[in-house]
Amino acid sequence: MKFPIMSKVLVMDSTYDTCRDAVDKAFSTFPIDVYGKKVAVKTNALRASDPDREAIVTHYKLVKAIIDKLETLKPSEIVVGDSVGTESYGNSEYVFRICRQKEAAGRYYRNFNKHMSVVELEEPFKHKVALLKNVLEADVYISVPKMKTHGLTMISGAVKNNFGLLAGAQKSWFHYYSIDPKKFAKVIVELFRVRPPDLVIMDAILAMEGYGPASPETRWVNKILASNDAVALDTVEAKIIGYGMEDIPYLSLARDLDLGETDLNSIEVIGDASTIVEYHRPTPPESSYSYKAGVGSGRTSIEFFWKRVAYRPVISIEKCYRGCQACVDACPSGALTRGPDTPVLDSSKCMLCSTCKESCDYGALELQPDGRVMAALA
Repeated sequence: MKFPIMSKVLVMDSTYDTCRDAVDKAFSTFPIDVYGKKVAVKTNALRASDPDREAIVTHYKLVKAIIDKLETLKPSEIVVGDSVGTESYGNSEYVFRICRQKEAAGRYYRNFNKHMSVVELEEPFKHKVALLKNVLEADVYISVPKMKTHGLTMISGAVKNNFGLLAGAQKSWFHYYSIDPKKFAKVIVELFRVRPPDLVIMDAILAMEGYGPASPETRWVNKILASNDAVALDTVEAKIIGYGMEDIPYLSLARDLDLGETDLNSIEVIGDASTIVEYHRPTPPESSYSYKAGVGSGRTSIEFFWKRVAYRPVISIEKCYRGCQACVDACPSGALTRGPDTPVLDSSKCMLCSTCKESCDYGALELQPDGRVMAALA
């Protein structure tokens, strides 16, 4: 993806009831050709929550405004979705329904977690991953992140929204093996490099503060940020929250790899990006195993990810419809094959993507920690 000589970031005053105006300005400032093309809109749908009270997911009114705008540009196809976080693996449709993003997306909603493409990452691990095919195969990719603070990465924004290209407990795998924030930053950047978005429109109206990514603390910032340079947008987001570029390890890596602009003097900021002095900002953690986060008990741990890395599908013979085999067909790694009664699992091939559970229409498949896998990881 080629970036302009000087990156540009829009910082627009907005409310959820007037956000269509900001969306129109974003598309006019950063024109993208979508006519007759396939467009993927990736939101942030971390977990089931009320977007009118919490700042955990992209607000449904912004999602609807983007769809309404896209319809006027006549793409051949619009698809809207995301992969869900640690508390919701395998339950994407439920999360989208509770967050009202499914309602906002209407006929364009797709369960992205049902369709995977296998990609091999080189850094910081040589590791095969299953990523959202709907995004990778789109002609145009629009990312719609939420402005958040984060206990491990300090901010969660446009670049980190690409971590959601990973489906299911693959997210936990990278947390478990990354060990420290700098290595985890490499994961974030590598997933960003796979498919940078063509346009980012960030929901910074009701934003998160404190120890995200699921902190109960919220702050009305009443802004929408937009750019065709995700790295520049996150640099501006960091400034508003009160961080410098050097405080965010993944921004330093992105700068070194020439993935976008991180020098505020080289970013044309249109609008008010003043720092909010009283913003509750996380302090740098010691490791990815112990950072504070507004999930579960309020603090992650090695056990938190250990159990999820050991997730494997368990199939109920009573509920499984023998003529179905949807989970077998959807499995990107060949871990599930046809059996005489229920599909047969080769645990060693499981990629942790949760596609099998997402694809089961009969409630016959659950993801449970496998004791043998847990023992091997201990």
